[in-house]
Amino acid sequence: MSDSVDPRGATPFRNFRVRGKYNIYLLCSENDDDFAVLDTRTASSLSALDGTPMLRFEAVVQSSIFAKRQRGAIKSSQTFTLSINIFGSRSGAGDVADRLSKVSAYLQHPQSLQIDVEYHNPQLLTFVDEDSDTRKLVGVANNSLAALNNKLSEEVGRILESLTHANIAHQEDGVRFILQREEEAFAQQLSARLHQVVGFPNGLAKSISVGGLIADVMGLGKTLTTLTAVLHSMPIAEDFSSFYQIPRGEPTTKVRTKATLVIVSSVQLLESWISEIEAHFFSGALDFTSFHGQDRPRDPEALRSSSLVLTTYATLAADCAGQRSLYQMEWYRVVLDEAHWIRNSSSKQFRAAESLDTGRRWCLTGTPIQNRLEDLTSLAQFLKLPPLSTGAAFRKHILGPLSEGGPNFAKPLQEYLEAYCLRRSEKCLTLPPSLHEHVTIELSPEERRLYDHILHNTRRQIDSIVSSRDARGSSKLFTAMLRMRMRCNLGTFSPAGAGMTLLGRQSPEIGCQRCTTADEDSLVLLDNYSSCPDCGRPLSQSSPFPDPLDSRGGEVDGGGGDAGMTLHNVASVLEAQMNPLPRSSFSTKLTTVVENVARSGPGAKSIIFSYWTSTLDILSRLLSEVGIPYRQVDGRTSYARRSEGLKAFKEDPQVLVLLMSIESGAVGLNLTVASNVHLVEPQWNPSVEEQAIARALRMGQTREVTIIRYVVKNTVEQNIIELQKKKRQLAKFTFGAGTETASNTFEDLRLVFDMGSG
Repeated sequence: MSDSVDPRGATPFRNFRVRGKYNIYLLCSENDDDFAVLDTRTASSLSALDGTPMLRFEAVVQSSIFAKRQRGAIKSSQTFTLSINIFGSRSGAGDVADRLSKVSAYLQHPQSLQIDVEYHNPQLLTFVDEDSDTRKLVGVANNSLAALNNKLSEEVGRILESLTHANIAHQEDGVRFILQREEEAFAQQLSARLHQVVGFPNGLAKSISVGGLIADVMGLGKTLTTLTAVLHSMPIAEDFSSFYQIPRGEPTTKVRTKATLVIVSSVQLLESWISEIEAHFFSGALDFTSFHGQDRPRDPEALRSSSLVLTTYATLAADCAGQRSLYQMEWYRVVLDEAHWIRNSSSKQFRAAESLDTGRRWCLTGTPIQNRLEDLTSLAQFLKLPPLSTGAAFRKHILGPLSEGGPNFAKPLQEYLEAYCLRRSEKCLTLPPSLHEHVTIELSPEERRLYDHILHNTRRQIDSIVSSRDARGSSKLFTAMLRMRMRCNLGTFSPAGAGMTLLGRQSPEIGCQRCTTADEDSLVLLDNYSSCPDCGRPLSQSSPFPDPLDSRGGEVDGGGGDAGMTLHNVASVLEAQMNPLPRSSFSTKLTTVVENVARSGPGAKSIIFSYWTSTLDILSRLLSEVGIPYRQVDGRTSYARRSEGLKAFKEDPQVLVLLMSIESGAVGLNLTVASNVHLVEPQWNPSVEEQAIARALRMGQTREVTIIRYVVKNTVEQNIIELQKKKRQLAKFTFGAGTETASNTFEDLRLVFDMGSG
């Protein structure tokens, strides 16, 4: 161990040797004792350099960090920031840069470097006439990675925003965009322009594929746009299927089909596509086949004769590894809905989608970049659009200039997206104004006592988990946070009573509908995640699945009668419900929700979203007691009952409320009949809230929509909101490894508990 001082007069640093051991990287003291472990993201980047000769790593840490630790006499383990210097031969620098680039790791200027050591950064963009003395860059912009990410994030956001033009405000323009880019001559023009931008040699390679990316935000009608394009292209698709020549001497086993294959993320979304067809097209105009479940067709003729074939990513992956029915076909077109689910190029769904045989490829997603710019590489690799028809080419010629900076560093990305991406934002919708209300709830003394009891025990557990380096720490912290969040809703209701079904069986609610279900669609999509992207639950430990429910499928019908005549009695009925006897169970928050529904006035329809079915069950009881008719739809509801409940909410003027688990209602529904959306609790992933709101605030909405959010004061609910605010202040689009690692989940959970809960 040695101390070094930054040559620019900055704070002294301490240097530590880094060594690999058992797939992890450790910091060593001057006595050669291991005293710290590198985070998994940094370790993953260093692992990419395994096998590179003559390399060593050195950690650079600010000395002040250790002074603070000594003054505080901290006994439990702590995290601290550092940088890693990589030492090696000049001749091997290029190989190091290439290996790091492949895992989206990019070299920054060193914070500190001994005065006699030469500094060379092979990823640094330099020009012939520039000063070649890079030593002066040591210590410059120690937060250069954050600054780079912020610069990139702002530029990428600006590019996405610029893709929305005033003349793309209608569905027909979206259809025109698709059909135009499927024309060979137009595709060649786009390819020629991109050849010039990225500096490819003259001459055009034959197009591997045509197509593009529809990146409309939620509620803009990506499904309807695609279906209309399928209908318009049917004559050409018929010719494609019927008239083609097999080159002499090249036998083929593929069967050409006029069908467009659409891959969706869940059965629920598959049903939504079918609903769109039934709602907007004459019977028989667009015949479709559902390739899902045990009864999916095995005969290629069934796939050949349909205009549309619908399947899920899980079914596609299973078919790819099994009978390969979908791989016997040469598809007219392949469309990936919710295409961000293929952003991991090592996932089953990506490999299965990329290997489909088609010359027309489309991705539909409102979030083409979740938070890593590398996400776009996977989409480009699937699309195979010239001249950047491989992931390596896209990474080199589009992401490479972004990482290097310099003049016009974002021009290649902008040109690529302008050529192949259609993005329409809310600006293209003429919607009535929406109102946002934030309701802060004060717990009653008894509710506060129960909440504080959980908080006290949880804080003791946090110290124990951190000091013991418990491998299951994230799962334990998540469960503790979940108990506290549930208590905010339940009030003084007992968890057992709240979680009982009508047959008396308890229904544990550890995770959300996506990560606790046993269906193959969710299992395949979550296979590469360390935590659920929707609710944040660590996936390393299994959680119990909900028990089977009663024959009514989890749906409870609300009270009947004239709702308008009962609304004035709501306050008195709820007051009696809360305090009929001493020690009665009640919930301040849920009572407030029902009171706000009642204040909406006669005829106003409301959707109430909650993370938990137990919360919905209590709300159903409260609504019944005050005589407000409702329908309840959640993960327990059968398809038939779900359809019946949604239809009643849309068409029956007496049914004023729809109770929905937020996972059931976040994707693929059109509920513009509602004028009020109630979000009972803040979600771990705020995009889930946005998707739920978009069920009502979308194309076709003519009413003013009020979105009401409920938050309990001085609880983890406020802390979750603060955590999301902090995350929004970070760069939205980065070159980093993303936010799906177990270490990041653990740190987020610790932050929720450390922000002054209670």
